[in-house]
Amino acid sequence: MADDEHESETEAESEADETEREGERVMNRSDGAAILREVADGVENGTIDIEGEDGFTVDVPERFELEVEYEVTDDEAEFEVELEWPMEDGEPVAPDEEHE
Repeated sequence: MADDEHESETEAESEADETEREGERVMNRSDGAAILREVADGVENGTIDIEGEDGFTVDVPERFELEVEYEVTDDEAEFEVELEWPMEDGEPVAPDEEHE
């Protein structure tokens, strides 16, 4: 494994039937932008498909909450994009308009 390609993938399930998948990899801007474009295309089409050994598929409802966060400390900067929506009977549902 090259020094600039550190990978980490995790999946955790809690007692409340919660599943979390997370992946990290150091990459260059061009590769990062390509992944973000794939995610954006998936959002637009309603299905995000993350490929790979630990890949997964996410069904995205027509409407969702989008949060963008930028945080800087003395030794690190973090930029996060988060999509959030309620689930009902294991299926994504659009949030109520009053929660916008």
